[in-house]
Amino acid sequence: MSRPRTTALTVLVVALALGLGSSAVLAPEADALVSISTLTVVDGSVLISHAGSGFAPAREGEVVAAGDTIRTESGAAAEITYFEGSSVRLEADTQIVVESLRSEADGGTVIGMMQTLGRTWHVVTKLISGSSRYEVRTPSSTASVRGTIFAVDVHVDADGPAATVTTSEGVVVHSAAGPAGAASAVRVTAGQESTKSASRPAESVHAAAPATLREAPPRPASAPHHTKTDASSSDRAEVRTKAQPADPRVTTQLKDRATTSKISRQRRSG
Repeated sequence: MSRPRTTALTVLVVALALGLGSSAVLAPEADALVSISTLTVVDGSVLISHAGSGFAPAREGEVVAAGDTIRTESGAAAEITYFEGSSVRLEADTQIVVESLRSEADGGTVIGMMQTLGRTWHVVTKLISGSSRYEVRTPSSTASVRGTIFAVDVHVDADGPAATVTTSEGVVVHSAAGPAGAASAVRVTAGQESTKSASRPAESVHAAAPATLREAPPRPASAPHHTKTDASSSDRAEVRTKAQPADPRVTTQLKDRATTSKISRQRRSG
């Protein structure tokens, strides 16, 4: 083989090797960028532990990954916006562990977390793909949804850890394992709540407290996730539904136009 052809072949092999190598390096990074989730609200004392490390003060805009733990202390609040647009708001004295954050081969998304204390509000995007899942596990039960707004309240009563699921929009499947190991699941529809504990896995669904439902965050009409505002959700609902007072200038202009039109018709008929 001639020297020019040998040189050309060598260059081609090196170029292919570099191309394949760079693709192997960039593919995981590109996949990671797709699943970036962040702390979009940090209000008060909020702590974060990355992958089991020690807790440190959390910062707004900090990246959250699977294995991270977020904790809000007294009087604090935080919000995580997940990579596919869903969000979870942590109220005071709440702790969650982000367990799953991934995209499936068919385009579905899987988000899972373990809530050990306190109350969270979730605004879940509409899940289209069959493989998509959004789950909140607690020490006593699991809440599974496919596009809804709901709250999970983990507390300790006389029977041990218990979890109350309150649904503001959509349907939540609230399940727990009974004493014999058999799972008990109920559908919690909008305006209802369900409480389950190790000793009461089959408690019936009942109407939710109106005060709790009023605290539900609204589903944004145009943005992928809601942002922090000073007004509460009930205040925002009141603003949307309250009638605006009539402008007296507009009323006067309308009356003047009606009078002018009436005079013109009278002149034409005369």
